Amino acid sequence: MWKRLVAWWNQTIRDKPYRIGTRLGHYTIDSVLGMGSYGIAYRARHDVTGELIVLKQVKPSLRRSPKGEAMQAYEQRILQALCHPQIPRFIERFHFQGNAFLAMSYIDGPTLEELLFDEQAVVGESEAARYMLQIGELVSYVHRHGIIHRDVRIPNVIWQNGTPYLIDFGLARFCGDSPTYSAADMSSYPEEKQLKRHVEPASDLYALGHFFLFLLYTGYQPGEDQPERSWEEELTLRPEVAAMIRRLLQIDRGYADVDEWLCDLKAIIQSQTRKKSSTPSP
Repeated sequence: MWKRLVAWWNQTIRDKPYRIGTRLGHYTIDSVLGMGSYGIAYRARHDVTGELIVLKQVKPSLRRSPKGEAMQAYEQRILQALCHPQIPRFIERFHFQGNAFLAMSYIDGPTLEELLFDEQAVVGESEAARYMLQIGELVSYVHRHGIIHRDVRIPNVIWQNGTPYLIDFGLARFCGDSPTYSAADMSSYPEEKQLKRHVEPASDLYALGHFFLFLLYTGYQPGEDQPERSWEEELTLRPEVAAMIRRLLQIDRGYADVDEWLCDLKAIIQSQTRKKSSTPSP
């Protein structure tokens, strides 16, 4: 009973987001972007410059947890190590009324999750490959700086005027660091979650495989009363694309790193382009 009471208190009272219009230091909340497992995200405006920014607040219930302020401080280090126009820019970290906040640049635009599910965008195989090339190059940049994102998913890519932006580095880790904040290892995690959380390139490659499948499934229409089957049975893909996804998902021998995968992907895109250019017009 006590645990249920504490959970109710944290959810409805203690971790309740600040209201729109609340001033936090020299920022005023414009909207609540969302609440995750570890924090609350707001869009806010600088009171002097008018700049729109993102504020990430540690949930008050996690202040003394290893997944609280220490995790936020780690994300600050990650963002400070990166300098790319398609990745959020660290601004500052501060405390207000006992709560910890991380301020970063705001990137406007829908996420790929919103485009695919809310706007029901349909992406063909060739277009999906080009999308993956742009996203993969961002992941490659992150890896070159010794960082594994560990959360490359469609809600964490903003699509703005044909350009992807990789966001949410809350789970990112520097290569060589422990994969968890509180546990000695990940043996208690399900196998798939272990694959996603390893601090090594294979983790992000595995996520990119699922990312690719999400794009490819946008044009899939299951038949009425058709039972669910594997992606290889449901999707009609070029053999080289299917083979690539199998390697990303580590069904077959995985890629050594993101750049090896990008070489394969570029070759597939070039092949598709040559076939289109050689096809005679009707």
